[in-house]
Amino acid sequence: MGLLTIGTFAKASRLSPKALRLYDELGLLTPACVDPVTGYRLYAPEQLDQARLVAWLRRLGMPLVRIRHVCTLEAGPAAQEIRAFWAQVEADTAARRDLATFLIDRLSGKEPAMSATAKPLGIRYAALSDTGLVRASNQDIAYAGSGRCWYGPGPRSRCHP
Repeated sequence: MGLLTIGTFAKASRLSPKALRLYDELGLLTPACVDPVTGYRLYAPEQLDQARLVAWLRRLGMPLVRIRHVCTLEAGPAAQEIRAFWAQVEADTAARRDLATFLIDRLSGKEPAMSATAKPLGIRYAALSDTGLVRASNQDIAYAGSGRCWYGPGPRSRCHP
């Protein structure tokens, strides 16, 4: 089988000619040869595997820069890179799902749900800041512990049993 025109190669790889031109410009999928007179791009049948890999990775939503990196790797490291990419996609999707749920509940007038097993948050540590060069007293102190908390200018300005 000889060289394939960009149209034939596009159909076989399920990439558009426009995408193939872009991938050529980016050095991601360079044609086997370009006719010097017409500028037509011709692809070798052996390039179909890489073209299909690029198409699949684009369908996953992988950015072109990362696809270029994956295409330079051997099979094992390439699989690891795809696995790492997909783990990040799943983490991002979970975070967006949680945000969407929060927004839906908030806009619906629902209170955020707290599971029966979750404990309320508590402060475990306190911080004390210097008075600095401008203030006469420290106004940035805060502490909370079991049954006590104080905050405001100076230590223990307000106590709660």
